Amino acid sequence: MGKLVSKIFGNKEMRILMLGLDAAGKTTILYKLKLGQSVTTIPTVGFNVETREMRDAIILIFANKQDLPDAMKPHEIQEKLGLTRIRDRNWYVQPSCATTGEGLSEGLTWLTSNHKL
Repeated sequence: MGKLVSKIFGNKEMRILMLGLDAAGKTTILYKLKLGQSVTTIPTVGFNVETREMRDAIILIFANKQDLPDAMKPHEIQEKLGLTRIRDRNWYVQPSCATTGEGLSEGLTWLTSNHKL
């Protein structure tokens, strides 16, 4: 999967902000993409940063844990977050399962295809 990330991004330089609820799978997604494998993780302590650099950012949301029966479906996440009201930037909700890698490459492909240089 690490080679896949290089293949998708090529020489493009991008800043990516990952955020989400506790135990949502952010670190699992990161290591699956970077190392190509799932690793046992401990909770990550986060921090807040406010910047105007993100005003033109596009939004990719991984609807993670789709392997679980009670996981919210992408259209439910779209509705709960009110994404249809966001008209000044591109956004996309990608169903995924970080432990298997399902949906991760599709999400990154969307990200690189919609990134403005």
